[in-house]
Amino acid sequence: MPGFQHYLIVAAAIAVPLSCAAESAPDIEHGKATFNVMCNVCHSVQEKGGPVEGPNLLGLVGRPAGSQPHFGKYSEALKASNLTWSVENLNRFLINPMAMVPGTFMPMLIPDDKTRADVIAYLSTLKQ
Repeated sequence: MPGFQHYLIVAAAIAVPLSCAAESAPDIEHGKATFNVMCNVCHSVQEKGGPVEGPNLLGLVGRPAGSQPHFGKYSEALKASNLTWSVENLNRFLINPMAMVPGTFMPMLIPDDKTRADVIAYLSTLKQ
């Protein structure tokens, strides 16, 4: 094999895994944009104001499910779920909320792995 072709193969062997790794990192800005289109209809991430159909998601990661004190519309199923909103639980929930917590009122799902990871990464940045 000529030297140039050998170097081209080596360069490709290095570049392809690096580009795949870069693609797998969550994109917080894409998560925020997706949230604003899909979730912001019902959920707020502001300290005051915003939609009231769903609970405020400011400070969601690490919070027990069904526990936001200023929201009174939780389903009994979610309140009894004993879930804490970890990244892992949010990931499982957003794949299909009604399958994970039968009886939840949450109708939206995010089946695409990358989009779901981006939204969860965005939610993880929102601290109270």
